[in-house]
Amino acid sequence: MPPRHFEAVIFSCKAAIAALIAALAYKFHELPGAPWVAAVSAVLVTQPDLHASFKASLLRVVANLAGAFGGALLLVVIGEPLAAMAIGVMVTGLICYLLKQDDALRPAFVAVIIVTLIGENSKWHSSLDRVVAVIIGCLCALIVGLLFDKISSLFKFHSQDGTPKSGQQE
Repeated sequence: MPPRHFEAVIFSCKAAIAALIAALAYKFHELPGAPWVAAVSAVLVTQPDLHASFKASLLRVVANLAGAFGGALLLVVIGEPLAAMAIGVMVTGLICYLLKQDDALRPAFVAVIIVTLIGENSKWHSSLDRVVAVIIGCLCALIVGLLFDKISSLFKFHSQDGTPKSGQQE
């Protein structure tokens, strides 16, 4: 199998396992809300290498915290969900622009929208529910990424006789 195909299989397995563990962890702890948020977060932050996954996880958690709390605050202050959502998305976009955090825009926007438009009939009574789900998903993705990195380092750079492959250092 060509290396690129093998990498695609490994990456897809990593994302699938992270999503499954995140959803199961969320259900196991019987948290309010929906386990799909944890699974989606796990998939969104899964990257080919652990360092990139850590950066994506940290960014996603911070953006969700900012968006969720900003949206909740605007909803309390303004009282009208659609107005709070529109103003929240606008303010969030401008803050991310000023802080040069373009990668945080979309998760922060989504958090603002969900928190302001969630409605009274939802099981989610707090914006913290979504943030907790995001954190669980991110943590599961990082744990799976760490395990995959450890396992791959055991097998990756050694030839059959146990010496490093040419051009590789231990």
